Amino acid sequence: MSTPIETSFADTERHVAEVAAAIVSGEPLSLGIASASLRQATLTLSDAVQRLSPDQQLDPKFSARVRKMASALALQRESLIRRTVLVERALNTLVPATREVAYAQGSVAYGRAGRPTGAFGRLSA
Repeated sequence: MSTPIETSFADTERHVAEVAAAIVSGEPLSLGIASASLRQATLTLSDAVQRLSPDQQLDPKFSARVRKMASALALQRESLIRRTVLVERALNTLVPATREVAYAQGSVAYGRAGRPTGAFGRLSA
């Protein structure tokens, strides 16, 4: 019979694998679903770890599993960054962005007080 922490680890590792498969497939909808499931699984795992005693939390077997998942998530993050760059390049090829700034940069700092127009000769509070 597996313990709740073992079940949480196995569930989280399964969701990490699902996210990896979704990244490879390139399907945005499946990636969103897999990522949401992974997020929930990591929250469940975190709750399970918090219920462990400090000695159990320092178990080398658990530490190794956490390091393995952390490295897999780092690789997935890098893959997503690469994919984002590729998509942006493709979009710039299809729809070139204008190189001009939408709003002209003023020569004065933002929030500078306006110049008096002389319309109000005297103000009183």
